[in-house]
Amino acid sequence: MNYIKYTPYNSNNWMRSLIYVHKEKPYLFQRVIDSFTESQIESKLWLNEELNKIQSEFNNVVVLGGWYCHVLTNILIENFNVNFICNYDIDVDSKHLSYKFNKKYKDEEKYFCSNRNLFVVDNLEGRHKPHGNIDLFINPSCEHMFYMKEIFKKHFDDCDRPRPLCVLQSTDKDDYDDHINCVKDPYELSDQAGLVETYYTGTKKLSNGMNRFMVIGR
Repeated sequence: MNYIKYTPYNSNNWMRSLIYVHKEKPYLFQRVIDSFTESQIESKLWLNEELNKIQSEFNNVVVLGGWYCHVLTNILIENFNVNFICNYDIDVDSKHLSYKFNKKYKDEEKYFCSNRNLFVVDNLEGRHKPHGNIDLFINPSCEHMFYMKEIFKKHFDDCDRPRPLCVLQSTDKDDYDDHINCVKDPYELSDQAGLVETYYTGTKKLSNGMNRFMVIGR
């Protein structure tokens, strides 16, 4: 399952969305193009491949810092039969454009984007509740944030909600201003999250030369 299911609808919608950004929000166009780079796709396909070896279906998913979340939403819904995804991203433009790229899933009420800062607020979106316990947590961009153990303590470990399976990705490339929390290897990433069980730990050299680290565990 190491692929993205490009249905005719999704392919056409992504193209329409790119045209919209180019015309209506040209200041964001390069950022959107950057979200489709080979290295971005490689990283998401790697997640897809390794996660499927551990569990093949999920119901209720949190994505933290998913950006436009187009590739990842497609993978999760089409390959893992996910019923609901909430992408938490504090960038208002990312929320707006994620709805363009995920229009089908938004219309089906399978995708929602929230601008809540989970490091600050006390509660997750209420839209999770009809779907039961959250069974998957993904942060594909840990280098942009503080330690994930703070998120787990605030929203899972200190409440009645059990900690879900977690997929975390980061890098050691610290020469970007917004890479505020790089790690030297996946073991440091796991330690930052306070994972007590680890099912996968790995490093992948992406086509842009960046080391990408990934851990899957609880």
